[in-house]
Amino acid sequence: MAIAFGHLLRPVGLGLAVALGVSLSLGVTTAQATADGAATGESGTAVVAQRVKMYELLTKDGGYFYTASESEKDNAITRHGWTITQTPLYYVSRVPFTGGKPLFRLRWSKKASYIVTASTTERDNLVDSGNFRYDGVLGYAPGSTDAGGDVRVFRLSSDGRWRLAVEAHKDSILVKEPSWKLNGSLLYQFRQAG
Repeated sequence: MAIAFGHLLRPVGLGLAVALGVSLSLGVTTAQATADGAATGESGTAVVAQRVKMYELLTKDGGYFYTASESEKDNAITRHGWTITQTPLYYVSRVPFTGGKPLFRLRWSKKASYIVTASTTERDNLVDSGNFRYDGVLGYAPGSTDAGGDVRVFRLSSDGRWRLAVEAHKDSILVKEPSWKLNGSLLYQFRQAG
């Protein structure tokens, strides 16, 4: 199965698409980024037009799910009963851009719990462990403030659950919920859609 995504044709993470019953035109797609995550021929204006909101949902298994697709978010809520959280997250690009890095989404095999990474090594190690299924590229995030990043995003973990948080929210989680541990800085997000 493949979808048209801009000027590229990319295979979709079929398992999730079937489970959610959606077309993932803005969500997760399997993509091969160049070594530095930059696209050739993408202008800054085109990237601004491609920014999409990232959402965090809580699964019925108590895991966290991330998407930058309105239809994927809506179907996760209506078909699976997952709930959108109030976690402050901002915008990523749905297309590669200069200074941008892909965010990879993986599903844990033991329950509906998802991890997001910007590391191809971590992605490959998780898949090779047999404990995670690779869903594809969630979106493209600025690798630095020079690439347009306004808000630094961190990843936290707690007993088979992973979540993303901006700095102020990360600090609040670590103080109020001591079971969460800081995994480190992931990348950045855009504060505005365009």
